Amino acid sequence: MTHPHNTPSYGGESSASGVLEHTNPAMSYLNQPYDNRLKSADYNSRDSSINRGVQGKLPSGLQTPHSQRTHASWPSQGADSNLSFSSSLQQEDAKLRWDSDEELKRVSKSLLRLQKWSLILGLAILNGVLIYVAWTYFQVYYLFVILLSSNTVLQAGMIVCILLHYLVTRILCFCWRPKEIIPDEPEKMVMLLPCYNETFEELTRSLDSLIAQKHVEDHPRIIFIVVDGNVRGPGMTKTTQEYLVEDILEPGPVKSFENGYRARDGLFMPIKTQTGYYKGVPYVFVGKRYNQGKRDSLCFARSFLYHYKQRSQNIVTMFNNDVFEYIGNIFVQHGLENVDYLVGMDADTVFDDYCVYEMLKEIRKNPKLVGVCGHVCVDYDGSNWGLWSLYQSVEYSQTQGLRRMFQSRITGKVNCLPGCCQLIRVDESTFGDAVLRERFGYCPKPNDVMTQHIMGNYSEDSIHASIIFSLFPKKQTAQALRAKAFTIVPQNWKVFLSQRKRWALGSISNEFVMIFRPGIILIERIQSIIAVLTWAITPFIIAAFVELILLFVHRGSEVIRDPVFLGLISILWFRYLYSFCIGFWLPRNNLERLQYFVGYFFHFLTSPFMNIIVLVYSLIYSDDFKWGKTREVIKAAGEKDGDDVGGRGTH
Repeated sequence: MTHPHNTPSYGGESSASGVLEHTNPAMSYLNQPYDNRLKSADYNSRDSSINRGVQGKLPSGLQTPHSQRTHASWPSQGADSNLSFSSSLQQEDAKLRWDSDEELKRVSKSLLRLQKWSLILGLAILNGVLIYVAWTYFQVYYLFVILLSSNTVLQAGMIVCILLHYLVTRILCFCWRPKEIIPDEPEKMVMLLPCYNETFEELTRSLDSLIAQKHVEDHPRIIFIVVDGNVRGPGMTKTTQEYLVEDILEPGPVKSFENGYRARDGLFMPIKTQTGYYKGVPYVFVGKRYNQGKRDSLCFARSFLYHYKQRSQNIVTMFNNDVFEYIGNIFVQHGLENVDYLVGMDADTVFDDYCVYEMLKEIRKNPKLVGVCGHVCVDYDGSNWGLWSLYQSVEYSQTQGLRRMFQSRITGKVNCLPGCCQLIRVDESTFGDAVLRERFGYCPKPNDVMTQHIMGNYSEDSIHASIIFSLFPKKQTAQALRAKAFTIVPQNWKVFLSQRKRWALGSISNEFVMIFRPGIILIERIQSIIAVLTWAITPFIIAAFVELILLFVHRGSEVIRDPVFLGLISILWFRYLYSFCIGFWLPRNNLERLQYFVGYFFHFLTSPFMNIIVLVYSLIYSDDFKWGKTREVIKAAGEKDGDDVGGRGTH
C-alpha cells in the first residue's frame, strides 16, 4: 500500500502518513526526496548538525541510521593483523624561520647599497650636465670660473696668509719673543700604543722609538699598550698579543677580567692585563679578547685617563670598577698620580728622537691648545726611490705644508691630529664623556644613513677634532713641523686603494658634516664647503683641464690675451710654485730634498689620474666597511665569513 509523502514535523505532531512515520521518524526523514531534505535541514541554522559539528544534537527521538555493514565485515585490525607500517622520515631541526640579526644586516646592506647608487647617479648627472654645457656652450663657460677656481683661490689665500704671518713673526721676534711656559714640575704623560695585527719587527721598532725620546727623561711616563683582539697577519707565526707578552715585554703580573669594560657594541669586553717594564720604562698591557676596532681602543684608553684624572666617584662609566682601580693603582705606583698629556702613536710608526719634546714645546706656548700633531713622513724602509713612497711623501708634505700649516698658524684649528703622531691634553674638551662616549664612540645603527656609517668607521682623528671645535669653540690645536714621525705606506694597488678609500670617504664625510656643525668658525666652514664641492665635481675639473689643453692647441694666441684666463693661470701656478718651494724648507737634509723634487714631478704628472681612480673606487665600494687589504689577518678556525675577523660578530 502506498502512503503519501509528508515532511516530518519537528514540533512532535503526527503527520497524515500514519503510524509508520510516527513510529520511525528517522526512516521517514530518509525516505524524503533529497532536495526536500536539503531544504528542511538549514546548514546555517542553529540546529544544523553540520554547523554544530561534533557537539551538535539531533532532534528529540531522531537516531542516526545504522550502517547495513556489520563490524565483522571489516578487515581484522590491531593484534589480529599481520600487516605493519614503517618509515624512514627524519624530522627537521627546530629553529626559527628567520634570523633577526641576519635579516637586519641584509636590510642594512640593502639600504646602504641604495644610497650608494643614488649618490653615484647624482654625481654622474651633475658632472655630465656641467661637462655638456661647458663643451657645448662656450659663451657661458665663464659661469664655471667660480667652480673651477674656488679651491685654487682658497689655497692662494692660505699661502698669502702664511707668508704674511712669517714676515710679521720674524719682525716681531726682534722686539718680542713669546715665552715658553714651563711648569714647576715636569708634565706626566701616558704613551698610548694601540695595536691590531702588527709584526714583531713593527712592534719593537715603535716601542724602541718611544724609549729613545730625548729631553723627556725627567717626565713621569708609562707606556699604555691596547691590543684590539687576538689575531695574526699573513706570515706571522704568533698573534700580536703573543708577540708582546711572550717575546717583547718583560714579564710581570698578569690578571684577567671577564668583564673589563663596555665595548662599542654594547657588550662587556673580557680583557687580559699585564704590567712590568720595557727597557726601564713601565708599561700596562691590555689585551682585548675580541676585535672592536681602533676607535673602541681609543675610547677605552682616553676615557680611562679622563676619569682617572678627575678621580671620578659614583658616576656611570664604561669601566668595571675592579679594572679601573687595578690600572689606577699601577699608575699611582709609578708616580702618575695625575696625567697631563696623552702621546698617541701607531704600532707601525717610528718617532724621531725629539718628536715628543717638540710637540711638548708647542703645546706649552698657548694655554688654549688642547692638541698638537707632528709632521708625518714616509718611512722609505731602505727603498729610497720607490715610486709608491715618493708619490705619497709629496702628498703628505703638501697637505702638512699648506692647509694644516694655515690652520695651525692662522686659525688655530688643525682639523686632523693624526693618530700616528699626536699629543693631547687630558681635559674635558678632549676626553670627556660628551666628546667620547656620546659622539666619538657612537656605533652606527643598521638604519643610519651612509654618512653616519662612514664616520663611525673611518677617520677617527679628524672626527675627534671636529667634535672638539663644535662643543668647545675656544679650544685650539696646532702642528709641530719639527716633530717628525715616520710611517710605513702602501706599496701596491690593493692596499693603496683600500687605505685611500677610507681616507677619502672619512675626510669628505667629516667636511660635509662640519658645514652644518654648530660652533665651527666661518673660515673652516668655507674650507669645508669648497672641499666638498671640489670632491663632487672632480670629473668636471679633469674635463675642464683637458679642454684647456685643447684651447691652447687650437686658439693659443687668443686665450693668452684673455685677462680672466691669465689671472686664473697665475693663481694656479702660484700655488704650484709654493708646493715646489716646500722642498727647500720642509725636508731635513739634501737626500730628503732630492726625494721630494723627484716625487713632486711624478706626482704632478700622475695625480689627476690617481684622483679619478681613488674617487671611482671609493664610490663603488663605499658600502663596504671592511678594512680589506690594509689590515689583512688570518681567519681563525670556526669564524664565519660574515664576522669581523677576531670579533664576536655582533655588528
